[in-house]
Amino acid sequence: MEEKINTDSKEHAVEILQQLNEYRKTGRHCDFMIKAGSEELPVHKNIVSASSDYFKAMLSHENVETKSGVVEIKEIDEVCVKKCVDFIYTGDAYVAKEKRETLMGVAHMMQLQRLCDSIAIFLEDDLDPRSFFQTKNIANRYNCKQLEEKCNQFALQRFEEIAESDEFMDLDEKFISFLMESKETKAKIEVKCKMLLAWTKHDIDERKECFLGLVMKFQLIKMSLSYRKFLVENEPLIFESAKSLQLLTLSVFNSHHGYISSKDVNLTENKQLVVFDKTSQRMHSHDVDDKTWTPMQTIDQAIIQNNLYSAVVMESYISVICENGLFYRLEYAESNAKWEQMTNTNLKCAYAVALDGFVYGIEHQNYSNMERYDPSNNSWTRLTNKSLILAYESLVAADGKVFCIAGLNRQGRATNQVEIYDPVTSTWSMDSRSLNAARYSASATATEEVIYIMRGYDDGNTIFNTVEFRSSVTKTWMMLKPMKTAREEFSSCVIDEKVYVIGGNQNSANIEEYDPETKEWKIIETIQGKNVTPLATVALFM
Repeated sequence: MEEKINTDSKEHAVEILQQLNEYRKTGRHCDFMIKAGSEELPVHKNIVSASSDYFKAMLSHENVETKSGVVEIKEIDEVCVKKCVDFIYTGDAYVAKEKRETLMGVAHMMQLQRLCDSIAIFLEDDLDPRSFFQTKNIANRYNCKQLEEKCNQFALQRFEEIAESDEFMDLDEKFISFLMESKETKAKIEVKCKMLLAWTKHDIDERKECFLGLVMKFQLIKMSLSYRKFLVENEPLIFESAKSLQLLTLSVFNSHHGYISSKDVNLTENKQLVVFDKTSQRMHSHDVDDKTWTPMQTIDQAIIQNNLYSAVVMESYISVICENGLFYRLEYAESNAKWEQMTNTNLKCAYAVALDGFVYGIEHQNYSNMERYDPSNNSWTRLTNKSLILAYESLVAADGKVFCIAGLNRQGRATNQVEIYDPVTSTWSMDSRSLNAARYSASATATEEVIYIMRGYDDGNTIFNTVEFRSSVTKTWMMLKPMKTAREEFSSCVIDEKVYVIGGNQNSANIEEYDPETKEWKIIETIQGKNVTPLATVALFM
């Protein structure tokens, strides 16, 4: 009975193939020639036939090529022909970025399925916004189903990045429809509409009907009112399809919502929450859609030592105020940027907001008037005295003005009054409508049309969870559903019209969201491993 001797069959096969490749390089025992341009590539019939169905079919019967022993491959890139022959003999393949599609074409022509599959996997692993369009063309042309699906998912997840490319304008109607109609496309509806408009205008005669069909499928109610008005006022593709639409929409805006400014949408805007983490001593950004955290720059040691109190975002800078009035700023989009110390404010434990290129600050814990920071000359200026001298006021910028909301008076009583500073006239005035509930140490934030004031303490120093809002149209304060959790000394921000509450001394780990469409509060995440500075959470564009 015969017994099997253990041998390395794979190593044996590799050695044989290596020897055959050496024979090929010197022309030894070669019985066939592949010509492509100036390249003349001697090969062995048996080897190329075994590796390629293209050569197998060619060499299996008598024809011009078998009689002459030569095949001339015309109008095909000679470099890629040589690389395919190298692959047949070695199993290895190399390609320059500009030759990817050409190599796939030659491999496909030679019916080298293993090489085609390997190129597809390579392209899938190397997929990014720059290579996307070339990779998508390869997937479609050579019927690479898995690669095509990968491109589809990439486009849905990275829509805004690929939309910035000029090649976006050359996408076919079928793929544009897929991107616009999919609920998985990671882009605000305003961004999708903006790019659909740009794509349509690239060939308006051919694409107009497609645009009108797709735009009617958008959930227009989810667009911001200002962008809808911008479209109606400025886009012929919108209002020329039905003049009555323009008149009806404008009448609805103007009669039921008061004056709404029209504003275009910035394609690159992606607003995220940014917290200051005492544990890691650095900032972290949070994408509320993806539920992902990304570490940002470290916090300067001088800021840590002087006790960071609050933060504010203005243009490309995030600024912080320490308890003793030290004032620092950082150009947050620059990863290598360093914190700069600016002119200090006279305010202690200051809370601040940004409005029209200025920072407005007020002492949060003490009875104080307001100061304004001008970045053009790096200076703070004390403003005209307020009528109400209160502590623990809530500060918010809205409607081109600064609102100082409620607070604690010198008699230790919570108030429900609202004082408004107009930077145009440099004057203070009282809001004609007061809050429904007196409170102090609450948190305030604002959308384009609504101011929200949340929680705080009542006269008995009891934390309550009530929430009020003020419409810029009715200018009346109305009650909303209470928040889910009790917290004090916390921050609130707005992203895409939703309110986010984070931090606080009692529930610092919970992030709570208010959706004005559903009029509901919900806990969207519990923060792990971070100690968030209570009043310093901000929202900024990343």
